[in-house]
Amino acid sequence: MQFYKAKVADILRSNQRDELFIMNLEQQIHSFLNLLNSRNHPALNTSVPMIASIWYYFMTSLARIQTLGEEYTGTIRVTREKRIPTKKLGIIWLAFHVGGEPMLDRFLNYSRKAVSSSQLQNNAKSFLLKCIEILKEEKTTVKRIHNALFYINGKYYNISNRITGIQYVLLREWLQDDTFTGSFKLLGNLSLFYVLLNIVFKLISPNNKYEVVDDTKLNVSSKGCVLCSDNIKSPCCTPCGHVFCWNCIFESLRYQKSCPICREEINRSRIIFLQNFV
Repeated sequence: MQFYKAKVADILRSNQRDELFIMNLEQQIHSFLNLLNSRNHPALNTSVPMIASIWYYFMTSLARIQTLGEEYTGTIRVTREKRIPTKKLGIIWLAFHVGGEPMLDRFLNYSRKAVSSSQLQNNAKSFLLKCIEILKEEKTTVKRIHNALFYINGKYYNISNRITGIQYVLLREWLQDDTFTGSFKLLGNLSLFYVLLNIVFKLISPNNKYEVVDDTKLNVSSKGCVLCSDNIKSPCCTPCGHVFCWNCIFESLRYQKSCPICREEINRSRIIFLQNFV
């Protein structure tokens, strides 16, 4: 069977439609938890985005059928050998797609604690801790490089796709949406140039210093939520370290998937509920 390469616009429309269905599924789960009137509902909320994503892709991609977004755009997933991904490869993709970043953060945190409590010499310990901090801080840079490459060649939409080699193709040539391909390539090249330029400036800058953060010295300086200008209710923390009301940040992420303060990209499954916040 002959396949045709899916364009960037096709892949974006497919994944945007999937995200819309997953968000709807999250709302259904939240409504169900509200009906249960569970005291641990705020704590359970942190797992709802992950549960919704796993459930959605388990019923579609892992069952080797199209997602609703793929059906909408006429795309299918194939491996580098142009075959439908096996269930084993689908599970690996889903593990990286849903839990890849949390696993990386946990690994880096564990590594930092292990190095700090080790019997290594001070020079070696400082070098390893600095490497870990560089990996934590430059994680966003890796994402930006990946996104730029996707806009240029339209091959791998997620980093999980790049790791597993899963691509998007079309069954019919007339389904290709080549309208904005040139604009996406220009955007990708500009984004890649900007990222590489920032890397060069960081390398040559004399003030480029990665400091090892001591978790015991961190504290919250404000008890007010910047979104509602009121005392924080059901406090939660984003991966970038900012504290909001639970309902406020989730309502904000419905419209833009970034921190309202520093604009760092946020995955809702990464928001942490703070039980002992005072």
